[in-house]
Amino acid sequence: MSKNRSRKNKGGACMNKQEGGKDKQEGGNKAQGGKDKKEGGKRKTRRMAKGPSEWNKKVMEVYRDMKKKDKSVRLGAAMKRASEMKKRGEL
Repeated sequence: MSKNRSRKNKGGACMNKQEGGKDKQEGGNKAQGGKDKKEGGKRKTRRMAKGPSEWNKKVMEVYRDMKKKDKSVRLGAAMKRASEMKKRGEL
């Protein structure tokens, strides 16, 4: 080995950008991972409540009637009962 030879890349630990190594400003950061950011789309707006629907009013009516007879009734049971009544055409 001659004395005039450059020691720039002797050990192979430090690589230039041209030799395949990543530059610090070019995606070497682990937090970014070298990925491009996605472009944002339109934001969805929340629907404003306009009061209870007709179905909800009917379910609550059935619920109140059931609650008068049995205090341990749950709203889910009233929904099932109202659904059955609607299928039969009673509601």
